[in-house]
Amino acid sequence: MASALIVVAVLGITFGVTSIRANRTADASIHRALLATRRAVDHHLAARTRALSSASTLATDVPQYRQRLLNQRDRAGVLDQADDVRSLIGAAWVLVTNSDGILIARTDYREQFDRDLSIAPLVASALSGAQTSGAWLDDIQGTMFIATGTPLRERPTAAPLGALVATYQIDDSLARAIKEATNSDVVFFALDTLNQPVVVGSTLPAQEIEPALKSAVQPEALAADTGGEGTPLAAALGGQHLIGLAGPIRSPGGDVRGGFVVLRSREAELAAFNVLQRTMLFAIVLVVVLVLILAFVQARLTTSFS
Repeated sequence: MASALIVVAVLGITFGVTSIRANRTADASIHRALLATRRAVDHHLAARTRALSSASTLATDVPQYRQRLLNQRDRAGVLDQADDVRSLIGAAWVLVTNSDGILIARTDYREQFDRDLSIAPLVASALSGAQTSGAWLDDIQGTMFIATGTPLRERPTAAPLGALVATYQIDDSLARAIKEATNSDVVFFALDTLNQPVVVGSTLPAQEIEPALKSAVQPEALAADTGGEGTPLAAALGGQHLIGLAGPIRSPGGDVRGGFVVLRSREAELAAFNVLQRTMLFAIVLVVVLVLILAFVQARLTTSFS
């Protein structure tokens, strides 16, 4: 029994130390992977936004396109031209305003026109001659887009004759594309009027991850994240302990309108160690059994010789 206890003590200490080191290694590995994924999301969004901005500039530099977009007397023609531009630049939808910021046409809500959008930051910046981008929330459908505002003008130094706003949607397909490149789960969310996160795109079931986000995401922490390091959070989902980093998605004015969370499973990261752990436990039990058998045999032999 003494020999068995010694063996168990030595193997138990070894097992405990190994377990602590494995958990620390897993946590460090998860953090490095999440930080890389968080930056990959930023780079992906920035690259796609730049591509949309460049395409919008090229399209609006075509005189025929620009003239048809600004022809307020032919609203049907403006809508047709806006549809062509949307298809050409690969946008989810586009809208066009005149030089006063009055809506001429919008491809997703085709019945809307003559609305004053001059106070919208993207439109206001475009009418001042600057091309800007940022989050655009559709409160009616509960969706979120990244939008770019482009001045409609005859030459770079001329006063804008109007503005073109083009968008791409933040949705499940975007989240899946990023997961394929990074092997991390991604959840995009918008902030509602109560500053609560609402999932708009995810590689995880929205109805399961949204309650966890509402308890874990702090809008104030997102607003303070200006260095790109991410806001750490944790969530439990389907028996998995998920470790994550959150990042903000801002409006053209810099306000937080939503964000994203990159997540990795702690259990998945420790899968290889868990196999080793079970093997070690089996080895401990086997050694104890062998020691007890040997001790029993030795005791019987000693009794027989006595």
